[in-house]
Amino acid sequence: MLNNNLECRLARHGVVRTDNMMGTTVGTHLVSLRYTEDIDNGHVLAIGSYEDNSREVREASVPAAATARGLLALCASEEIIKDVASHDIFEFYNKAGKIIRGYRFAVNDIFSVSRECLASDSLEPAVGQFAVVSGSTRIRLAATATGTTIGRVIEVEIESSGNEFVVIEVT
Repeated sequence: MLNNNLECRLARHGVVRTDNMMGTTVGTHLVSLRYTEDIDNGHVLAIGSYEDNSREVREASVPAAATARGLLALCASEEIIKDVASHDIFEFYNKAGKIIRGYRFAVNDIFSVSRECLASDSLEPAVGQFAVVSGSTRIRLAATATGTTIGRVIEVEIESSGNEFVVIEVT
């Protein structure tokens, strides 16, 4: 997997945990993507066609409401922080035009995203809500399955540091 996302900037960004995703052990569930804008881990992109003269890197775009889940990927690049004394994982982002590691969704996958990854019109996170994507790279939490459903919230975790993670199981 290619990775040259070595940039950080001082702002709070989304964080993802690939708790129990097929792509952690099965390489065919990973995809290399290139997106034209800065994007946080924990966001979702639509998988496009291969770039010219490439057998590995695919173009990525904002998912439409009707994008099939099989054509979606969770952004989850390795967080490379050069100076851990002055930066933390919430400062990492995927720089525009660089290659992003994406995880394809498989039924029963479990992953977690920080609150920063959620759409502004999401419900307050609660167990049982639907995780959907509809015209945005951010996951939206909803009471009903609208747009493209990724899965359901199975837990909401608040770390001792106060960081909140929403745990989602792909359905």
